[in-house]
Amino acid sequence: MPVLIDPPKPPPGILCDRRAARLLEVLKMCGGAPEGAIAVLAPARYRALLRVLRGAGFVRRCWKPGAEEAFWCPACCQPPASRDYEARCALGWLGCRVLEAGGRIERIEGVAAAFFPKTGVRLPMRAVPPAPPAAEAAVPGLAVVLPGGGELIPRGWYFARLGELKEGKLRLWKKT
Repeated sequence: MPVLIDPPKPPPGILCDRRAARLLEVLKMCGGAPEGAIAVLAPARYRALLRVLRGAGFVRRCWKPGAEEAFWCPACCQPPASRDYEARCALGWLGCRVLEAGGRIERIEGVAAAFFPKTGVRLPMRAVPPAPPAAEAAVPGLAVVLPGGGELIPRGWYFARLGELKEGKLRLWKKT
């Protein structure tokens, strides 16, 4: 099934709300996030912030028929295709839970990475499946596991299951 996307808005306008600007930066770093994950970051105001961002043309709402919730994609990012919709939603959940746990999201060579300031650890983030390329698998990373992807996690990588991310705080496991 195709992913449905809001019609394009005129070029983005002026953004005056600090909280909306911070949320937009998070969405840009993660490449977008589902509405439930955004609610983790700003439980009381997330709908108002999304309305401000959407009205100004900075984000677009995407959804797949039959999906649980809408995916909010920054206007500067490519909307998810039908084949990678679940993976993009999973990465959005992982990014929001990393931020909730006190980490930061950074972009390194076009790949989102989780940075934990207390420990100084920086881990590239991937959704599994598909398995990470061999060059990436050599370096420890952070994976969010979609259903059926547990055996594709490389050794030495940290991972979290998508169902656990939706239900509670970030809890990481290490593949040995």
